[in-house]
Amino acid sequence: MDQLLSALADPERLRLYARIVLDDLPPREADSPAARKHLGRLISAGLVERQGDGSLRAGAEVFHRARTPEPAAAGVPRHLTGFFARGRLTAIPVRPAVRHDLLVHLTDTLFDTDRTYSEREVNEALRTVHDDTAALRRYCVIDGLLLREKDGTEYQVAAR
Repeated sequence: MDQLLSALADPERLRLYARIVLDDLPPREADSPAARKHLGRLISAGLVERQGDGSLRAGAEVFHRARTPEPAAAGVPRHLTGFFARGRLTAIPVRPAVRHDLLVHLTDTLFDTDRTYSEREVNEALRTVHDDTAALRRYCVIDGLLLREKDGTEYQVAAR
């Protein structure tokens, strides 16, 4: 993937690639010294291939081949794996039902049911998966997954 990104990092090469993708590069222009200068790099990166008739083709297959699949997060329900990368939560779901499923998963894996937590301990546990601990903590309380004392000093996992 780094080779692909590096090949597209140059603005002139990126414009040339875009014109090839859009099939907006006349054959005469493709043979110009300026185009040949960048075309070699695009071809060697696998972004562009020269067809038998000399025309240029850019296909999306190179991106599928370059993408390394994210290993499945251990214990994360399948429908939630898209929200994780390298063991961290990358986004908090917007849809309430999906967000609730995520919060259930987090409370089940990060907290013990027979223990009381301080706000600092809740934040530390949530920070292991996402930096916006306040939002996650608030959603857990709103969804009834964590019970909070009125003064906000103690939290406990709600019985389900």
